Amino acid sequence: MARLTFVENRGKTAFWATVARALEKAGHQTGWIVQNPAYAPSGVAGDVYNLGFPQSADLVNTPVPEAVTTDRGRQYFGSGSLHYTYYENRIASALDQLRPDVVFGEPTLMHELLIIAECRKRGIPYLHPTMTRYPNGRFNILKEDTQIPVGGSEEAWPQEKLIEIAEAINTGRNLPSYMKLPSAISARTRQLRRTAGQGLTTLGWLRGERYNTPSPARKLALGRQLKRNLAAWDKLARMPDASHDPIILYPLQMQPEANIDVWGRPFSDQVALIGRLLAALPKTGAVAIKANPKAKYEVSSALIALAAETNRVILLPRDCTMAAAQTACIGAVTVSGTVGLEAVFGRGRCMSLRHPVLARHLPAFHADTPEEAVDRLLSDVNAGCGSVARGTGLLAHLVADSFEGTINEPLYDPHCASEDNIAKVTNAIGQIVNRLQQKADA
Repeated sequence: MARLTFVENRGKTAFWATVARALEKAGHQTGWIVQNPAYAPSGVAGDVYNLGFPQSADLVNTPVPEAVTTDRGRQYFGSGSLHYTYYENRIASALDQLRPDVVFGEPTLMHELLIIAECRKRGIPYLHPTMTRYPNGRFNILKEDTQIPVGGSEEAWPQEKLIEIAEAINTGRNLPSYMKLPSAISARTRQLRRTAGQGLTTLGWLRGERYNTPSPARKLALGRQLKRNLAAWDKLARMPDASHDPIILYPLQMQPEANIDVWGRPFSDQVALIGRLLAALPKTGAVAIKANPKAKYEVSSALIALAAETNRVILLPRDCTMAAAQTACIGAVTVSGTVGLEAVFGRGRCMSLRHPVLARHLPAFHADTPEEAVDRLLSDVNAGCGSVARGTGLLAHLVADSFEGTINEPLYDPHCASEDNIAKVTNAIGQIVNRLQQKADA
């Protein structure tokens, strides 16, 4: 049996506390590292190490650690960087005390990124269980701050089932769960639960958590700026016309979000990336930008300024569908967006910059740099073009590399805490831990 440590991650902590209790019953020892005491786990048997908050004497001016170069606290919330050394030292002490064989957490918040760096230094596996985009109802267990699975169920679905799902993705009848629109009742329930979650977050801020959480004033200021930027977007919005050729589509990815801030490195600065796409195109070319339906801080003042400065940056109307955007362009470039996976199934044409599964199994859909992506879209008619057959092959890899089950916050998805789902997740984690231990003993 193994010593397992879980890292507090706000609302998901309650889910992992339930999983931890099940793992304890299976014979494992569990412990916790907590950064935000408002979300400390309850009813768990293992040691809970609270990182605490730095005092003024603990705040020191040192170079920003590589692990937190895209920390949302510093980039968006004004938390600065003086606290990093304090947390590095506290995390080292926590790992010394808990002595984990494996650590489970996310690669999203400041303390998680620093824990990953310390685990990597010590050779401790840090695993990130997270939902897959395709197929629905499954989750991966990823290595550290990457999209690389450490193992999977190795299931092989019947070819007929794979083809059926691939055809549904190709036609847009099968969407990732996060894209599906809830019913009116579900939307209202979610809003009430979100309000409750925001109350806990505010409580944490009042207790001293100022490094992953913006102040209420900062949050309001960011919201006002976003509203102004969206209004400016709407004034500049237009569909492409014949004055530009060729036109590349760039669908904005929401920020802050680990999907691009962490997985997308070194292409997390989307304005800089758009500049590189422009530079790689002929002078007659343009980049059409599609807003994320849940637009956030990626709709920045710098992006609006770039679009106002040059007519080679086309801000598409916010109600423009992905299908219409793709039709107006010769192809798309994404960092790590779902549109890159969907292209494999023949739904649009796209080159991805940071999708390891594509880089490994389907290099015709992947490029190492923005310049390479543009060059291949312009010079190779087959680059980024998929089909149901290709999608079926990708789907087989995605199934084998994942497990059935749901990872979520019980506040938003009560089903995730059901006995059946907890058993599925616990069993999958047990399998991976056993494999890692066997590998270590070999």
